[in-house]
Amino acid sequence: MAAPSPDRWIPISSGLPIGLALGAAIWVLSGSITGLPEPWDAPGMYYASALLGAGGIGGFLVPGHWAEVPVGVFAGQAVVLLARVLAEPASGGLWPLGILFLVLYSPLALVGAGLGSGLRRAVGGRPG
Repeated sequence: MAAPSPDRWIPISSGLPIGLALGAAIWVLSGSITGLPEPWDAPGMYYASALLGAGGIGGFLVPGHWAEVPVGVFAGQAVVLLARVLAEPASGGLWPLGILFLVLYSPLALVGAGLGSGLRRAVGGRPG
């Protein structure tokens, strides 16, 4: 029997749940960090940095599943966004536009995940 690929030491898909947690954290923590309810409303590069950072952290933690991390980051953000709309329906008239923003910004998490995975592989260590 062949040894498992070094890129897949963890036999289950771990990138998606890590990405979900990181994506949700961006939205949950944004209010206390920026004082604004939506992360893309923050001045400067806050949201772009948060997406790159979340992707980078996820890619570093699970380099063998790095491509799943940005999907999870997107889904985690979407869950929090939609939960807020359901909690306060009067404020959620533009939620389809919000989902479009998530789609447009999500490639930043993909770039971050690729960079994080590459960094983990470069410094060595057992891939996750």
